[in-house]
Amino acid sequence: MESSINKKLNIDLVLKDVDNYCYSELSKERFKNLEYIKDYNKLIAIHNENEEVEKLLNKYPNEFRLKIYNYYNSIKKAKIESILSEKELFYILQNVITYSRFKNRFNDIKKLESVDYPYISKYIDNIADYKCLIDYLNRIVDEDGYIREDASIELKSIRDSKRKLKSKSDNILKNIIRRNTNKLTEAIITKRNDRDVILVKPEYKNDFGGIIHDESASGNTFYVEPRENVIINNEISILSRKEKEEILKILREATSEVANFGDDLIYSLDNFANVEFIFSKINFANNKGFVKPIMVDSQFIDLKKAYNPLIEPDIVVKNDIYLDNDKDSLIITGPNTGGKTVILKTVGLCVALAHLGLYIPTNVDSKIGYYQDVFIDIGDNQSIENNLSTFSSHMTNIVDILKKVNNKSLVLLDELCSGTDPSEGAGLSMALLNKFKSLGATVLCTTHYPEIKDYCFRSNYYKNASLEFDFDLLKPTYKFIIGLPGKSNAINISYKLGLDENIVEEANSYLKETEKENNIFIDKLYQNIQEYDNKIIILNKEIKEAEKIKNTLSNHLEDYYKYKDSLYEKMYSELNQDIELRKDKLLKIYTEFKESNQSIKQHEFNEVIKDIDSYKVNFSNTIFNIEENNNDSIVIGDDVLVLKYNQRATVLDIKGDVLQIKLGSLKLNIKKSEVKPLAKEKVRESNYINIKNNIGNVSLEINVIGKNTEEALRAIDEYLDKVLLMGYDSFTIIHGVGSGILKKNIAEHLKNNKYVGSYRSGGQNEGGLGVTIVEIV
Repeated sequence: MESSINKKLNIDLVLKDVDNYCYSELSKERFKNLEYIKDYNKLIAIHNENEEVEKLLNKYPNEFRLKIYNYYNSIKKAKIESILSEKELFYILQNVITYSRFKNRFNDIKKLESVDYPYISKYIDNIADYKCLIDYLNRIVDEDGYIREDASIELKSIRDSKRKLKSKSDNILKNIIRRNTNKLTEAIITKRNDRDVILVKPEYKNDFGGIIHDESASGNTFYVEPRENVIINNEISILSRKEKEEILKILREATSEVANFGDDLIYSLDNFANVEFIFSKINFANNKGFVKPIMVDSQFIDLKKAYNPLIEPDIVVKNDIYLDNDKDSLIITGPNTGGKTVILKTVGLCVALAHLGLYIPTNVDSKIGYYQDVFIDIGDNQSIENNLSTFSSHMTNIVDILKKVNNKSLVLLDELCSGTDPSEGAGLSMALLNKFKSLGATVLCTTHYPEIKDYCFRSNYYKNASLEFDFDLLKPTYKFIIGLPGKSNAINISYKLGLDENIVEEANSYLKETEKENNIFIDKLYQNIQEYDNKIIILNKEIKEAEKIKNTLSNHLEDYYKYKDSLYEKMYSELNQDIELRKDKLLKIYTEFKESNQSIKQHEFNEVIKDIDSYKVNFSNTIFNIEENNNDSIVIGDDVLVLKYNQRATVLDIKGDVLQIKLGSLKLNIKKSEVKPLAKEKVRESNYINIKNNIGNVSLEINVIGKNTEEALRAIDEYLDKVLLMGYDSFTIIHGVGSGILKKNIAEHLKNNKYVGSYRSGGQNEGGLGVTIVEIV
């Protein structure tokens, strides 16, 4: 963003600690280079990205690892075969592990929530799978960023040999120290020139042979490598040189492997850096209390409880601010130190942050229109070098603004045309405001000129605005008021501060009559606004109380319906149980009656059972779907709820306000006011519960193969009872061919049964002689 605008709106101060909320150096750098977004579609896309990440970060605050490293230069080195260091390999490894973990968790969340997160997915889907590279680098680099001991067989062998020699060297030196304590200034092992040495007193420096590597500044200590240790240390040095050569070989091979993935690694870092930057933005916004603006493709601003984050939270005043380029551009008037410039900067800051792709310091549901440019004239730009006065510097800036402004511009003007003759300044101000109006710009302007107040009252484009002033405390409250111009209040303030009353009266006499009338009008308007605000407060309080009562009543009503429904359910359950008991008794009576050889028609019995079932009640049928239609819309054939009976009825005829209804088997005349229209019922299955619910599903055949005659006949009788109750017309007895005795005995038994109309052997496709087909009477 243009540095002058950045500085005038204090964006740099708002973002000064943003580094604390970034997950990587890449994001810190991107915050320093933020640009004002002039493409509306791009702006919307960025805020949609923000919204998706906000949801993820709020739902899963500690589940995403986001710290990444900038390995762009390392990939460039790898491509030109410049060997990468251990740390560079480590950073690449950590990044690809982070990509993999994030991608896996992100995809799991998408499946879990059945949500696509399309804006973040477009970045994550562009990140390649690096399982092979992760496995390769993990075999080489340890968790601290150093080459592993077993990165190669040769390296492991070298390091094992070094350890053995080092252990041998340590043992030799310890023995020397133990035997020669009186010759040493201190009984320790240290290093000089990467060789293990002991600390020897000057008079004994030649007693150990070997090599003297150094002496202390005082000359009281000589650093001696004993003769016994020289050969071992030489071998260790040779191994160390081989170790470095092997590590260099491993690094060269790893660099070549990384180079193979070079383009993919760059592309993946580009995409993941975008994701990490969005997370950093939301992390910053959440910690600052900033919220997502609603971006709209028109030129207006609707801020809810906007505030300037540079003011201490315990004293900052939050204001609702609305302006547009239709009839609500605002001119703020009032005394100095009243907060006019703060309002100006707050609006500019919110618009600029939104167009930088960031959240804003307001309440939720604040709307920011789309502005291609923000033009600002705030502060004193006078230049001694260029001999420009305050007025000239302001006017030079405004002339430049007028060359660029259009109907998609936001113009912020502080103390318009100040620093010159008041009458000329006022006239010039009104002419400039007319010009901005003709260009369709959205304008927020502060001024001291009283003529501008009258200009706004007559304008259909600009509105007066001001900041409230507490005359009792003699200080501004910083409460923003739209529709009310401000007053300088210099005379009144002077009187409150103790200025002689005669002087105050004389000062008032010098005021123009129009100014006095304006002040009276403003005072009256202010009183009306305060009365309106007080009424709003009372209304809001009463609305809250009404909502509370409504919620309480709703809860009570819900409890009532639940209790009522539970009573109905209990009653119907008991009723249905009683009916089932009666059916069981009837079944028992029927069985006894049948065994007594008295005649009863099957269909007559079924009718009795069906009649009993008709008395059963389905609890779900008592929950009526009442429509919201007016009773006047009821027509013949509609279903209605008869309120005093809580029963469904059908409308047969309508005569004026009287309905003829069918309620069960009854026909009644009833007033429309005594019913409620019901939604048409779907065709329900009969409530009749067939007796098969008591006796289970009955097959159309019975198998008695393997039974003796007595067992078979008993089974057939029991089966026949069930068949009769089910109302079957026929059934099949499977008895097999055998010797034919069982078949013959079954035939004799069926012949004497009064419920059997006829019986026969099965046909070719029915089982032949092995079955008997029975027809019921």
